[in-house]
Amino acid sequence: MKVTTLNGLNTSRDMIRQFQGYNHELSAQENEFFAMQNMSSDFYPLLSPRKKRGVLASFDKPNGLFAKEKLMWVNGSNLYYNGALIGQVEDSSKQFVSMGAYVLIFPDKKRFHTKTLSLESMEASFSTSGNVTYTLAKQDGTPYDTPAISATAPEEPKDGDLWMDTSSSPHILKQYSAYSAAWVQIITTYIKIGSENIGTLFREGDGVTIQGSEIAELNTDILVQSSTKDSIVVIGLLDETQMQQTPVTISRTVPDMDFVVEANNRCWGCNSAKHEIYACKLGDPLNWHCFAGLSTDSYAVTIGSDGDFTGAVSYLDYVLFFKEDKVHIVQGTAPANYHVSEQTLRGVEKGSAKSLVIVDETLLYKSPDGICAYTGGQPAALYRPFGGVRYKNAVAGGVSGKYYVSMQDLQGDVHLFVYDLSRGLWHREDNLAVTDFVHLGQELYYLSPGGTLGTMLGSVGFYDGGNAGTEEEAVNWYVETGDFGMDSPDQKTISRFLLRLQADQGTSITVSMQYDSSGVWKAMRTITFTKKQSFTIPVIPQRCDHMRLRIAGTGACKIFSLSKETEGGSELHGTF
Repeated sequence: MKVTTLNGLNTSRDMIRQFQGYNHELSAQENEFFAMQNMSSDFYPLLSPRKKRGVLASFDKPNGLFAKEKLMWVNGSNLYYNGALIGQVEDSSKQFVSMGAYVLIFPDKKRFHTKTLSLESMEASFSTSGNVTYTLAKQDGTPYDTPAISATAPEEPKDGDLWMDTSSSPHILKQYSAYSAAWVQIITTYIKIGSENIGTLFREGDGVTIQGSEIAELNTDILVQSSTKDSIVVIGLLDETQMQQTPVTISRTVPDMDFVVEANNRCWGCNSAKHEIYACKLGDPLNWHCFAGLSTDSYAVTIGSDGDFTGAVSYLDYVLFFKEDKVHIVQGTAPANYHVSEQTLRGVEKGSAKSLVIVDETLLYKSPDGICAYTGGQPAALYRPFGGVRYKNAVAGGVSGKYYVSMQDLQGDVHLFVYDLSRGLWHREDNLAVTDFVHLGQELYYLSPGGTLGTMLGSVGFYDGGNAGTEEEAVNWYVETGDFGMDSPDQKTISRFLLRLQADQGTSITVSMQYDSSGVWKAMRTITFTKKQSFTIPVIPQRCDHMRLRIAGTGACKIFSLSKETEGGSELHGTF
């Protein structure tokens, strides 16, 4: 037998004065929102829509956006800097790296100087035509006198005489010293390669590859010791002057790389097909094949882990090369002490390399599971508020302590979310698709697949002397709560909602209710503000088991509080 007692009616009011962000879980709290559009944390703890964006320009075929003092972009095959056409590049998607006064452009392997406005290839190649001569010389290219060539030392030598000792292999060049009365080995010898214009493209310190030489030992990667217009000097040994008429090719190449970054005055990159990581010569992105045992040398290493590289970034004085399930961390200050360690963690999802962004000293990125925050240990998950919705192909940017990320759901629809790091809140803006974000000054610029160049915070200028862009129209926005009435076993009735807000002139706001998960929204109140003012909107819902509240508007608004008044019908206490 069950005995029940009936309590009297109780009236209570709950007021929300601190609005949290997006939470697409069924367990969303009453101050969180299951769905939203174009909302922000700009006036937290108030609830408000985002700022108007700026629309600056439209491109026919957007291939890349970058910022280095000024904006740089690629429209088709045209490269622009600060609004001026600089030159031609390949009609393909670009990666950019800032290094000193230069911007490196990949996969073109071109280099742009931001002061002289010159554009040049990072690679160089020259093939000889006509005679090619090989002469034993000093490092500066000055020829040696013709040495005596024999297996035994010359008799009655004079001070400074040269002897090519052929008694051993390889041969040894020696010079006679009258002071010590002995033949002294010349430790390093050089070969001067002469041909018309052969040294035009190369300079001292370049790491080059020689092909086609009739001196087999020269057909390798080698350092240029000095050069003139018609000669280059390399390390080598030659018994006597030689000549050939067949072409010799000299080239300086840059590796093919999937992802590139700058760190500690070097350009770094990786190649998935070869499982390799590279670094250019210190301060010299033209040279990737300099291996002379110096601290300024280039660097290359083979990685043993499976899978493709999915992204790269410079962070905390390290260079991080991500795969989907791990990261390779390059530490050290020079090739002699570079060390690559491997850490298993949630890496960067394939297709989301552009989600890697540092905001307020925290590295954020899209992993296969969702957005993560990395500060040097194991990454922290930030994706719980997305509920069971999965996303891919993320592109991100950061400004003013916020992380902006545009990504696709599994149905192919695009969503732009913003994470406020200081408050730990997500907000959904809209369906803006983005191919590139760049941060310049106090603004975050974006480039869309359709060719729109715009700003997230509303700036309308984007290059010196250029025409100003336009500000978008009034922002359409809404928030949708989770279910009210599902969290209490008591027979309570929500009798009224009170919404306290302030809106600008021309702003229109509609409050709607949905009852018992019907999927139908019923408009309860609509107000258009004829002047900027504060207002309290009462909403009286109908009786139901549970309900949702939706606040939608067009224009600027700040919501200060949302009150919910409830009446307790009866409380059943069971005794058995």
